[in-house]
Amino acid sequence: MTDIDEARAAMAEIRATEQRLAQRMEWPFWRHLAVGLAMGVLMIGQTLEGGASAFVSLGVLLFALWLKNHDKKRHGMFVNGWSRGPTLWVSSVLLVAAVAACLYVNIGMAEPQREQPEFWVLLAAVIAGATAASYLWQVVYQRELRGNAQ
Repeated sequence: MTDIDEARAAMAEIRATEQRLAQRMEWPFWRHLAVGLAMGVLMIGQTLEGGASAFVSLGVLLFALWLKNHDKKRHGMFVNGWSRGPTLWVSSVLLVAAVAACLYVNIGMAEPQREQPEFWVLLAAVIAGATAASYLWQVVYQRELRGNAQ
C-alpha cells in the first residue's frame, strides 16, 4: 500500500465518521425550545430591579451549563455553537438579536415594561425566534457535516 492509498483510506474514514456524526446530531424539540426560553428569561430579567436582574442572568448561565452537561451525559458530546464555519452566522444572528431585544427592553421601552403590550409581543418573538435559530443551527451543522462527508 502506498502513502497515497493510506491517505485516501484515512480520508474515507473521516468522511464516514462525519456522516455518522451528522446522523447523530439531532436534538429533540424541547432542547431547541430550551434555548428560546433561556433567551426569553434573559429578556424578562431586564425588567427586574437591582440584583434580581443579575440573579436571573446567573440562573440562565447555570441552566446553560446544566444543558451542556446533560448533552455530554446523554449524547457523549457537547456541540458548541461558536465554531468556525457555516454555523457561525446563525449563532451570531441569534446573539445580536437577543442582545438587541434585551437592550431595547432595558433602555428603549417605557417602564414598567411588563405592562406594555409590545413587551409580550417581543418576548414571544424572541422565544420563537431563538427556538427556530437553534433548529436552523442544527440543520446547517448537519448539512456541513454531510457536505464534508461527500
